[in-house]
Amino acid sequence: MQNIYAEDKFRLVVLADMGNEPDEMQQMVHLMMYNNEIDLEGLIAVTGIWLRPDFDGPAYRKRLHPDLFHKIIDGYAEVYENLKLHDKGWHTPQYLHNIVRTGQENFGIDDVGEGKSSPGSRLITELVLKEDLRPVYIVGNAGINTLAQALWDYRKGHTKAEVDKYISKIIVYENGAQDDAGGWILTQFPKIHWIRSTNQKNAYGGNTGLGKGYNSNQLGPWSWKPYPYSVEGQHEWATEHIQSGHGSLGETYPDRFDNNQMHFMEGGGTVPWIGLIAPGLYNPMHPNWGGYSGRYTLLKKANVWSNYQAIAKREQKEFTGILVFADTSDTWTDPSDGKVYNNINTPVHRWRQLLFDDFKCRMDWCVEPFSNANHPPSAVINGDHSESIYYIKASPGEELTLDASKSSDPDKGQRVSFIWSFYHEAGNWAGEFPSLKSGHKKQRFVVPEGANGHQIHLILDVYDNSKIASMHDIRRIVIDIEPQ
Repeated sequence: MQNIYAEDKFRLVVLADMGNEPDEMQQMVHLMMYNNEIDLEGLIAVTGIWLRPDFDGPAYRKRLHPDLFHKIIDGYAEVYENLKLHDKGWHTPQYLHNIVRTGQENFGIDDVGEGKSSPGSRLITELVLKEDLRPVYIVGNAGINTLAQALWDYRKGHTKAEVDKYISKIIVYENGAQDDAGGWILTQFPKIHWIRSTNQKNAYGGNTGLGKGYNSNQLGPWSWKPYPYSVEGQHEWATEHIQSGHGSLGETYPDRFDNNQMHFMEGGGTVPWIGLIAPGLYNPMHPNWGGYSGRYTLLKKANVWSNYQAIAKREQKEFTGILVFADTSDTWTDPSDGKVYNNINTPVHRWRQLLFDDFKCRMDWCVEPFSNANHPPSAVINGDHSESIYYIKASPGEELTLDASKSSDPDKGQRVSFIWSFYHEAGNWAGEFPSLKSGHKKQRFVVPEGANGHQIHLILDVYDNSKIASMHDIRRIVIDIEPQ
């Protein structure tokens, strides 16, 4: 099996209801710090259940705010030259300004139809039809009727075969289903590759899955130490590591206050895209494999309704039978305290300490020289230096060797360490697997007898020993066992 992305970056379009509340701004600042890892191709301001012309609330929630994308990009422009000291591949500020668009100005599927195309819907079709073998990964962090309009327009003038080809070039991650256009799309275009998260999308900063809300006991593993285990503690962490002393981009990162209440960091909009920064771990064509963006069902699941009651009622009435890849659980032991987690958000929480630490280290890149900052190591498997998932074909009873001894770190004097693990939920082998020796550069083991025709997933985590915080490079090893 081959990773369709190989050495290529993922292509990303984000639909966001900028200006609804501060979490959108937080998410976009975070994304700016990783834009060199992704082919970011569209930033589209859209409506959603909490931002639309008929919203019964403050005026700022009645219109689109593409200007907020530009505000963040202006902050990025002031640290752009310093970021280039630390890594390559950063998009220029001018390029980022040029990919900002507005989508549908009204709410839901009622704003889709003849003569209603928008700059955002036209950009989506332009990107899908671009001469590029990679699919377009579309994150719906608000309403998704701008994608519905793109599909409506394209279907009107093209054959079924052409529409099917168009659909095959799209991957959608829908954050909570924040308008009724998702249900319409899934009914009209059932072959579309569609992840709908109603839980894990909150897991970067939020709930355990055992209950929603903002209380300290609903935040999952504690990743922002030494600050208090609370939403206030998260924001104290952000004050130190993002907002203060880290340049103009960090200064655009707001506290997440809404209705005079502080909420967990970044809402639900970070998880949908953050898996793309680790192509050696994540492949959204296989949502059940897991990664920083969570883990989802192997097969599409019926009737996973919107997080929002009014939209869910309409879906249940008009779109019964829609099929999506849905949240599923993992079992994971937190190495910091030995606590075992097994709930719907564990597939994200298992990576969360790594993600907080990585963001912390990267924010230093805005203001520090290379020598004063930490940088990620490179995980090398059997001489393969790529950033891709590593594939092996093997037979039952065969002895395999995995050698990570060529892994390295770019920072002077820093050593790297190794954690190897068997990710049993991601594969389909339910039997025993030989113990892996974390701390060792090499692993030798025998493929289990009886595993013929199965697939086994291992994870290699290479991390450094920086005093700032550890940074990681994680690679997935996929072992396809020959049938016998």
